[in-house]
Amino acid sequence: MTEHARALPHSKERNADVAVTDELLTTREAAKYLKLNEQTVRLYAREQRIPAVRIGKRWLIRRSALDAWIDSHQPSRHGTAVLVVDDDEVVLDTVRQILDEAGFAVQTAHDGAGALALMHENAPDLVLLDLKMPGMDGPSTLREIRTKWDVLPVIILIDHPDSDLMAQALQHAPLTVLPKPVAPEKIVIAVQQALRTRRPGG
Repeated sequence: MTEHARALPHSKERNADVAVTDELLTTREAAKYLKLNEQTVRLYAREQRIPAVRIGKRWLIRRSALDAWIDSHQPSRHGTAVLVVDDDEVVLDTVRQILDEAGFAVQTAHDGAGALALMHENAPDLVLLDLKMPGMDGPSTLREIRTKWDVLPVIILIDHPDSDLMAQALQHAPLTVLPKPVAPEKIVIAVQQALRTRRPGG
């Protein structure tokens, strides 16, 4: 998973490791808050991509300003297209309902070939892909996806993260991995975070 995939926690999911009483954050605290590398936060501060002030040799970021910056960089869900690919009808319907209720435009496919056909007609903003499927399996589908959409966010759904299929899929990173079964809220959060990989500074 890329640095940006971890970058902006949803506004309801601030990092609990940073004390809520702190009004000003150091770059280290801000990095923990944003789930970013501290060097990245310093770079953003120098370039004024985040609201920071320099006092002596230190950059300080006011929490309220950082919260406002985070919220302004949340990807809009309206019209955001997600393609869900799984041969299990129950999983497919469940994930589709979860994402539909969260405000995403959801398409589904039962296999890799069907997914690629849909993508060539109208490329989605993100793909949720099962690895174990009959015919064109997940790694083969992912390989084809990467030939045309090399930076498209992809989330892998898998029963056994240590399987040979997972090892094959990792050859076509970047990607996010969600072990099955997965809680509904974790699916939505993973989609939101993965979408930010396409947003500069997000």
